[in-house]
Amino acid sequence: MADSGEGKRLIVLTESYGNEVWDPKYESGDKHVWHFPLHSHMITTDDELTYTKDGLATDWSVSPDGLDISWTIREDAVFHNGDALTPEDVAWYLRYIQDDGARSVVRIRIWRLVAADNPDNSAYEGDNTHIEKEGHARVTGPNEVTMSFVRPTLNFLADVSEVGGGTGGSVMSKAYFESLGSNDQERSDGLIANPNPGAAGPFDLVSFTSGSQIVYEKRDDHFILEKRPYPFDELEINLVSEAATRKAALLSGEADISPIDVDSREELEAAGLQYRFGPESTVIWINAWNCSADAPQNLGYDKSREQDDQGNYIGDPVGTPLMCQDKRIRHALDYAIDKEAIQELVGGPDLFHIAGTAAAAPSGIGYRPNAGLDPFPFDPMKARELFIEAGYNVPEAPNPDGGTFPAVTNLQDPVMPGGGDEWNVWTWEAGATVPKMLQIVEFVCDDWSTYLGLNCKVNVGEEAAIKDRQYGGEIPGQYLVRSNEHSYDTGSKLIGRFGDPAGSYISYDPLTEPLIATAVSSTSPEAQEENYYQALRQAHEGHWDFAPGYLDAPYAISARIDDWRPRALRPSPSALWTIRWAN
Repeated sequence: MADSGEGKRLIVLTESYGNEVWDPKYESGDKHVWHFPLHSHMITTDDELTYTKDGLATDWSVSPDGLDISWTIREDAVFHNGDALTPEDVAWYLRYIQDDGARSVVRIRIWRLVAADNPDNSAYEGDNTHIEKEGHARVTGPNEVTMSFVRPTLNFLADVSEVGGGTGGSVMSKAYFESLGSNDQERSDGLIANPNPGAAGPFDLVSFTSGSQIVYEKRDDHFILEKRPYPFDELEINLVSEAATRKAALLSGEADISPIDVDSREELEAAGLQYRFGPESTVIWINAWNCSADAPQNLGYDKSREQDDQGNYIGDPVGTPLMCQDKRIRHALDYAIDKEAIQELVGGPDLFHIAGTAAAAPSGIGYRPNAGLDPFPFDPMKARELFIEAGYNVPEAPNPDGGTFPAVTNLQDPVMPGGGDEWNVWTWEAGATVPKMLQIVEFVCDDWSTYLGLNCKVNVGEEAAIKDRQYGGEIPGQYLVRSNEHSYDTGSKLIGRFGDPAGSYISYDPLTEPLIATAVSSTSPEAQEENYYQALRQAHEGHWDFAPGYLDAPYAISARIDDWRPRALRPSPSALWTIRWAN
């Protein structure tokens, strides 16, 4: 029989709490998985990531034209203050978090696709972000809520499910939220002080210390416990950024689960600990901003060099073409990377997998093995041939198969984005879920320098600051080599990266856009798989972004735990209800 966990406390260590915002509208990043115990999601998933009807929604349907999604809301759900969770709460919550003032670019992107009584989005933008889009999420029956879109957007089902990566599918109490103040700022501050009464998840928040600790206590009467009998009464999550401190806590028995690199595996297993791996949790994502000649922001040209004090471009409005506008260059950059060297660096084939794209992993919708959705093979000769074909010199370089590649010097030297003589690459520390991230980036940079003659420089900074520089248009054509979470449903990522003619945040691609629109309109599993594959295949051919592979996140578990089975595609410890204590 399963251990009831009565009286037990599970102690988990983490490297980040995200931006520590308890208001779901302003959350950013994937670390809000640590808010999951406080909330229930509209749609749950099983071990195969199939949508199940055990969450706040007990059923859902899509209109024949694909423009309306309706959910049947559970009748026995209550908020932690005892108030019943109603369809009115659900409709209000969906309107509240999906708007132009949201912190998440995914939320803003969805908001632009939702229908409203006033079809003019400008009525809700700028100084009017406080105005809700009336009509797009509404109560349509005794226990039914419907959301309408301007075009089929079935990927929204993932956004309100547990595979969405955030709390977009959770529901807060409207009455409690509005009781916290007269405006959104006061109410958000009130949630930081006490988010618990207006939440509806299986755990109460007992305490939260910023930058230090979260403590939860299980609610014994919650509906999800019949399917997920968490074998502990209390959950303690401690923020510990230093790897050595996390390791010491595991060895001393002060922690039960912690992300930990595999370099410590032999020592920890000798001490009676075990390793578990979160499948497909993190991809190494390589991308540059707006390389496409169709990108509305810069039309594939380098406009970062000369601007006046108002931010207007001086001189030629077109500017200098970015090297990455040429597909041959984008393909060459991938061929030049030795993926097996990266694999060996971070722990071998059991940890790093040379498969998938920058968006698609094996467990995601539309992925097919050996069907054009995997990293290009390491082929420095092919990389050099593409560079030469595009009109660029390449240096003499060692041939991995023996001998030397001769230099080609009768063409033009590579053009460095942003001016100067350095090919700038940007990154940040990624922690134990991507061990040796900085060394990975150095490997990539060294390969580009060695085989393609790029004077490659690694710039290490703070994550939010680098993202702001890229998405703010300050470093067009300069590459980021960074970690990113993988997704089950890549529809939102594909739209945001390549399918939005008004503002794709990587590079708008008119060849990929219609395929994405078809994919997210699919109403059957068979059509969805096929159409997602076609969209992913075209995106991979465009190669506006790419990946050398993905990692399974390594975790160590204490001797108190006999087994634990984390979910795929989650960048932090998940499925904690599968914990089994040692006797």
